[in-house]
Amino acid sequence: MLTEPAFTETELALRWNISPKTLQRWRCEGVGPPYIKLSKAVRYPVDDIVAYEQANRLGMPNDAALPPLTAALPIVQPPPPSAPEPKRYYLNEAFALIAQYGSLAAAEAALTEAHDETQG
Repeated sequence: MLTEPAFTETELALRWNISPKTLQRWRCEGVGPPYIKLSKAVRYPVDDIVAYEQANRLGMPNDAALPPLTAALPIVQPPPPSAPEPKRYYLNEAFALIAQYGSLAAAEAALTEAHDETQG
């Protein structure tokens, strides 16, 4: 079975640098490129996207090439993990730990060691 290529809502939004919500609003208003909707899946056929872009191009000659439809999507790298936030203590807890262990760092080390022993 041959099927024509189509963009998802997210892919088309990335191509045009607009929000997917804009495409959703356009569908409600009856504007924008033609789309196919099967259940909840919305697809924009590539031929219709090209035709819509050709019909709405401004400031370019009609024979100028459009960006390729199969261009690789930009790879978004996740942000590096940040350092864990230090534990926060109430003032009376901090004073009690300092009195018992000499410093908060020593108290945290002792408590972590005790926790590891109970887990292992």
